[in-house]
Formats: sequence, structure tokens, C-alpha cells
Amino acid sequence: MPIKNHRKEKPVKPKEARSIRQRLSTEERERQIVDSAIRFFSDRGLDGQTRDLAKQIGITHPLLYHYFPSKRSLIERVYREVYLGRWRREWEQLLDDLTAPFPERLMQFYVDYANTILTKEWVRILVFSGISDGYIPTHYMSLLQERLFPRIIRETRRHLGIRKFSEGTELERELIWGLHGGIFYIGIRHWIYGLPMPRDLPSVVRDRVRSYLLGAPKTFGAKA
Repeated sequence: MPIKNHRKEKPVKPKEARSIRQRLSTEERERQIVDSAIRFFSDRGLDGQTRDLAKQIGITHPLLYHYFPSKRSLIERVYREVYLGRWRREWEQLLDDLTAPFPERLMQFYVDYANTILTKEWVRILVFSGISDGYIPTHYMSLLQERLFPRIIRETRRHLGIRKFSEGTELERELIWGLHGGIFYIGIRHWIYGLPMPRDLPSVVRDRVRSYLLGAPKTFGAKA
């Protein structure tokens, strides 16, 4: 029979706990704060207090401010980590690749995009920031309008045989917002309203893209 160990673990004293915390390198401590802030803001929103964040991490409030001198600087770092850090240059290259049919490229992009962004932290922090200071959605929407939507407009026109490549009309941009927003709303339903995610997310995303392509000829003014 195995021998049971009846020795009790000694509780960690406050001084020992502080010593353990101090063993982290500067890079490790910063990483710990950023990762904790992402979880904290996705749970409590961007109005959550940094003092509570520091307590949750197990560090002092002044130590947190040693790494991030203001709450805004911490939010900016969260934006870079969660949003810019997950943006892939390969997506732009995929949409620019004329060797594959546009419907195939658009479906491939949005399936990968949905799998990347429909996470708790991505969806909830974006929504919370929109309600709070608007910093994150303002910057992220600018990214979409600079690096994504013009590509979709250009390639949709090319797909429809329209030679004029413009920035797009309001109706064209709204059609794209409908496609993009419809995919994002899958995350809203799950991470905000608590409804289940689709069992076959890629198929749902492809259907959204097909609906966009069906509506595109009329909206873009393609000749029959």
C-alpha cells in the first residue's frame, strides 16, 4: 500500500510571499500585468479600477504604476496586445492575391478572422471601451477602414467586372459593414448575451460571405 504523507504544508508568510513575487524579472512582471489587465478588463470593463487590478495580481498599486504610469497607457498596451497583435499581415496578402477567385479568398479570410477575434477578451473589451472612453473601437475601426474595407471594395469591383476602383459609395461601405458586423455579432451573442456559439462556425461565416456577394452586384451597380 502507498504510504500517505501526513506532513502539512507550511503557510507562506507575507515576507516570503513578497520575496517570491520579487523574483520575477522586469519583462516577466510586465507580462504578468498585461495578461492580468486583459482578463480584468474583459470581466469588469474599462471602468474597473487599477487599484483593484493590482490587488488581484498581488502587487502594490505603486508597483503597477511603475510599469504603466497611467490607466490610459495600460489600455493602450491592451489594445496593442489584443487587437494589433492579432492582426495578420497575411490577411492583406490573401485578399491581394489574384491567383485565387475572390469569393474563395473572402471566405478564407473571414473564416480565419472569425476564429481569431471571436474570443471573450476581444469582444468584451471592444464593447466595454465603446461604452466607456471609445479609445479602442475608434482606433480599431480606423484600422478596418484603412487596411481592410478598401481591399474588399477593390476586389469586389474587380470580381464584378467594374473597372473603376474608387473608395466606394456609402451604400457599398454599408454593405461591407453589414457583412463584417454580422460576423462580429456572433461574438456579441455569445460573450455578451450568453447564447451558444454556432456549432459549425466556418459554415455560418461562409454563408454570410455568400449573402454579401449576392447583394453586391446591385449595390455596386454592376451591369447584368
